[in-house]
Amino acid sequence: MIAALSRAGCNSGACHGSPQGKNGFRLSLRGADPDLDFATLVREQGGRRTNPLAPDDSLILLKGSGRLPHQGGRLFGPTDAAYRTLAAWIAAGCKDSAPVALARLEIRTGDFQKTDPPARQLAVIAHFQDGTARDVTDLTVFTSSDPTALPVSVGGRVTFPRTAEAAVLARYLDAIGSVRLARVEPDPAFTFRAPAPANVVDRLVFAKQRELQLLPAVVCSDEVFLRRVYLDVTGTIPTPDDAAAFLDSTEPDKRARLIDWLLASDEYALFWATKWADVLRGSPTTISDRGVHSFHRYLVRTVAEDRPVTDFARDLLTGLGNTLHRPAANFFRVSRTPEEAAEATAQLFLGVRVQCAKCHNHPFENITQADYYGLAAFFARVQLRGAQFGLDDEVVFLAPGRELNNPLTRRPQQPVAFGDRPPALGPDDDRRRALADWLAAPGNRYFAPSVANRVWFHLLGKGIVDPVDDFRDTNPPSNPELLAALADDFARNGYRLKPLIRTVLNSRTYQLASTAPPQSPHAAEPDRYFVKAAVRMLAAEQALDAVSGATGVPEEFKGYPRGTRALDLPEGGVAHPFLQAFSKPVRDVTCECAREDDPGLPQVLHMLNNAGVVGKVRSPAGRVAGWLRAGKDADWIVERVYLATLSRRPTARERELVARHLAAAPDRAAGLQDLQHALLNTNEFLLRH
Repeated sequence: MIAALSRAGCNSGACHGSPQGKNGFRLSLRGADPDLDFATLVREQGGRRTNPLAPDDSLILLKGSGRLPHQGGRLFGPTDAAYRTLAAWIAAGCKDSAPVALARLEIRTGDFQKTDPPARQLAVIAHFQDGTARDVTDLTVFTSSDPTALPVSVGGRVTFPRTAEAAVLARYLDAIGSVRLARVEPDPAFTFRAPAPANVVDRLVFAKQRELQLLPAVVCSDEVFLRRVYLDVTGTIPTPDDAAAFLDSTEPDKRARLIDWLLASDEYALFWATKWADVLRGSPTTISDRGVHSFHRYLVRTVAEDRPVTDFARDLLTGLGNTLHRPAANFFRVSRTPEEAAEATAQLFLGVRVQCAKCHNHPFENITQADYYGLAAFFARVQLRGAQFGLDDEVVFLAPGRELNNPLTRRPQQPVAFGDRPPALGPDDDRRRALADWLAAPGNRYFAPSVANRVWFHLLGKGIVDPVDDFRDTNPPSNPELLAALADDFARNGYRLKPLIRTVLNSRTYQLASTAPPQSPHAAEPDRYFVKAAVRMLAAEQALDAVSGATGVPEEFKGYPRGTRALDLPEGGVAHPFLQAFSKPVRDVTCECAREDDPGLPQVLHMLNNAGVVGKVRSPAGRVAGWLRAGKDADWIVERVYLATLSRRPTARERELVARHLAAAPDRAAGLQDLQHALLNTNEFLLRH
């Protein structure tokens, strides 16, 4: 009965499965509460919804089949499986019998080859715990991870309009299964060409591209690589001297050597600490001004020492004591309730959004309401004191005996990590330690892939699973073999970030140009498969620091010494016009999406007219003014302006145009400053490419 209602969509959130129901008729969302469904169907409305004496006259069948007016329209006909199942249940007397528990779903695709015709019928077999099995295709709800690339009909027939791969999710009762499908429309004219692989990353990326008839870009130039790797590792652009030294080097391994040098720099630790601070929501509004500084120093130290991320996660999840002296405990100042701590833990370290399971089972994943409260139960005894006295620090402590009730059962929820129960816990044991042990255990199916995917996102601009914190069956990885290899590499190197980052940076995939060759008309959609480098706008702090670095004039921030970079600021939201115009996040959500990278008019106007930007270009303390005072000739200064701003030397055509401009300028200083201001406003400067 419940499966039939789900198939028809009666118990969906947009229909009678909403908390308020529709038109006085409420069902539990997707059959989560069978007792409620039985009561509303059989006992309400004087029994009019179900009529065992005349099943076809039951209100639910009359309205569902369109024989009576129904706001939801016609959902099924007398020959449909949902109608027949409901009618048979009603005719049998609407029995409230406990069904045999469902063990698993099996999705059968038949002998499906990638070059087969573009349509295929799926079959779903339900396996029950009593050993029986039944074909439930007609009562299964099907969903495609990419409806454009892989449409799936209500009855489970899939069609490939073009070369593509995607996943189909099948939901029957409270069980969810998925199957990954791919089809290639052969192109006899296709010849795969790619740079020589540098490591396992390239072998797996290029193999996937070859399979889907995609062509990757060529390897980028030294100039492009230089600027890209500086921005991605340290958040900064190179000095003109560093740029010239790299470009002039003839060492065959100079890219690998530069990567190692940047990963050993202080700037690396500061920049990647900022990435953690963004998603950990470290801001004065949550953990006070002193708390932000203490937390930031802890994050920088953690990254600089390349501590295992498992240890970092353990610090946060098991933090106790005064938050100024034990800064990791600030995790609980941000996530103050067991539910908030569970949601943050899942999103940060497991790549799973569990928020919707707070009220009902996850609609697109095998995550139940019990899973949600089982995770929250690990944090049930965490308490804080101090804020009520107006102090800017708090003390995190454990309150023995406190429990978290599951609102569905109204009983204390035992701690469970997505179905995995911890070893027996004593009444005084810190449950959080058991959670940290589970998270750090070899083979944890969530942790290593989630962190590896997050690193890949920061370096390639798009996650293998995208969004990075939304791992689920209907959002599969674009290259599961690549994700598995990166996760294995991460675990093999002690869950440290530097080896993983180094592996990705040294790959040809990371070093591809930002323009790909024309693709075959029979190729898959290229955006998911890393055929070229991502082009994205510099982050707010990067843009401001790049302007300061190019001009040689540091920015000044109230309360900080001169020379402090925007990337050194521990806070989230900062009252600074440039950072606000470029959307520096205030750190109010546990999500990478908080950073906006879409350019807009405020950024354009800021770069063109802002007194701070223009003042740096015109400053007597700037690079151009200094070079003029040193008596450098115009050609030398022009070259240095390009190196300082764009990390490259000017082309012959650019030298010609600049010479014309300088000849027409009222004076040499104004002409050279105009040149730098113009370069600061180019896409080449404002974009990471």
